[in-house]
Amino acid sequence: MTRDKDMSDRDEGRARQAKGSVQEAIGKIIGDVAVERQGSQESKAGARQAEADQASSPDRASAAKADKQIDIPIDRAGKD
Repeated sequence: MTRDKDMSDRDEGRARQAKGSVQEAIGKIIGDVAVERQGSQESKAGARQAEADQASSPDRASAAKADKQIDIPIDRAGKD
């Protein structure tokens, strides 16, 4: 089974975001402001990458929109 290129780009952005979050936390733990700042920047860049990939694909954007639709209950007593 092969992976869709778009899916791997989104996953890459999420992995980059997670890596940055871990790096930021390590920077806080060890008290290194430079490591913390670098991790924060990496996390933000990964989030932007994942969001950009999701927004660039019309198929996923329409699917996400379809998932958010609300079903309106039908009044069975005839008072529609």
